[in-house]
Amino acid sequence: MKKKLYMVDIFYLWLRILENACKDDEELRAVIGDSVGNPELMRKRVEERVRKKGRDFGKSKTGSVLAFKVNFRDFNPTDSFIWFELYSAPSDRDLDLLGSVIQSWYVMGRLGAFNSSNLQLASSSMDHDPLYDADVADRIMPSSFHDISDVEFQDNWGRVWVDLGTSDYFAVDVLLNCLTLLSSEYLGIQQVVFGGRRMGDWEEGMTSQEDGYKYFKI
Repeated sequence: MKKKLYMVDIFYLWLRILENACKDDEELRAVIGDSVGNPELMRKRVEERVRKKGRDFGKSKTGSVLAFKVNFRDFNPTDSFIWFELYSAPSDRDLDLLGSVIQSWYVMGRLGAFNSSNLQLASSSMDHDPLYDADVADRIMPSSFHDISDVEFQDNWGRVWVDLGTSDYFAVDVLLNCLTLLSSEYLGIQQVVFGGRRMGDWEEGMTSQEDGYKYFKI
């Protein structure tokens, strides 16, 4: 009987510790959710987290399990900013990661990658060798990303100006797919905003590193 009471006391002590930890740990809170007090539900949620991470479970995770929000504010594909709100000001590593993603996206766009008029293999079955018609691809109107600025940050808000040129919204889908995994595994993104002239406390012309300004050269 004493052993049983002791185990109950330990269980509730552990629950209090877990509840307190959830207050300060957003990722833990997202995984545990409302399962505190329900051991079976808690076990299932932790197992699901392990299943999703797979072989990378032991890898240090620096991203966020929370999906970022996506908003469009009068987005003009040929003359608009894309804004990124992080959970905190980016480290040099964070800036290099995000900047490299944007740079790669731009290079692919310049080479005509974002052309939804030529997606010959997108719906093909993976069970058989597909057929690709190069003549069809050659006849389709090419698309090209026109221009882009450097990636700038003031504290936790970043932005990049883009002119997608003749690329279509397929480019935006590809970027968001990249940012989804980047945010989940490496650096947490709160939201991505397409369009808009000013977000957060952004101050035009403020380029002082002492005041939190950083940039990545594209």
